[in-house]
Parts: sequence; structure tokens; C-alpha cells
Amino acid sequence: MSIQEFLSKHADLPKTDSVVYMEDADGTVFHSIDEAHKKGKHPFVTKNVKDTALADLGELGIHSKAEASKFIALVQFIYGVDVKSDKPTGRGRRTYSNQEKSNILAAWKKAEAEGKSKAEFSKETGVTYQTLFKWIKES
Repeated sequence: MSIQEFLSKHADLPKTDSVVYMEDADGTVFHSIDEAHKKGKHPFVTKNVKDTALADLGELGIHSKAEASKFIALVQFIYGVDVKSDKPTGRGRRTYSNQEKSNILAAWKKAEAEGKSKAEFSKETGVTYQTLFKWIKES
């Protein structure tokens, strides 16, 4: 299996809700047991989508999380891909550079002059109210 074939075969994996699927004796894939019984041939084998993807990665020579991590880091380095997002994910802590802080404070001064509250400004920028209040106090 090539990397292109792997990507084509597993492109929808992050979008799927169902982790398990059925496969009949001919290799036809079914995503529900009802569909398998209506259209498939017995016997059915239940498979896990992630296990199938891991087996395919094994064919590509990636057999562990450590190897996958090294491969991903190398590809990111080669292509200059930065996986960090400006948008915080979940309840994790977000750090801001000094330039970002000064830009946000400058925007706050304009918003304050227009009559916006700190709470409104915080919602618009994604900076927590507490962080904004601290920055204003420090400046």
C-alpha cells in the first residue's frame, strides 16, 4: 500500500461516528448489522476501523506511536507545517506573545473609546475577561 492509497482509504476516518463495521466473506463492507444481513453473504466479520488503519500503517513501515510521531514531525519540518492553531481547543491554556498582547490592548483602547465593555470585548477577541483585566492593570 502506498501513502496515497492509505490517505484515500482512510480520509474519512476522523469524521466517522462508527468505529466498528462488518465485512462479509467477499470483503464487502457494511456499516450496520441490518445492512449486512440484507445485502451481504454470511459469515460476517466485525472489524474496528482504527485497527484496520493501524494494520495499513504497518504495511507502510510504521508500527508504533513513537514511529508515527517521528514521521509526522519530519513531514511537518519538511513542509514547514505548523499544527498549532490560533483557536484554542477546549479548556486548555492559551499563551500570547508580547506582540499579540500589545495588539489586543491597542484594540481594547479603541473599543473602550467606542463604549464597549470588557466582557463584550473579551467575547469578541477570545481573550478571557480575567486575562484582559490583568493586562489592562499591568499596562
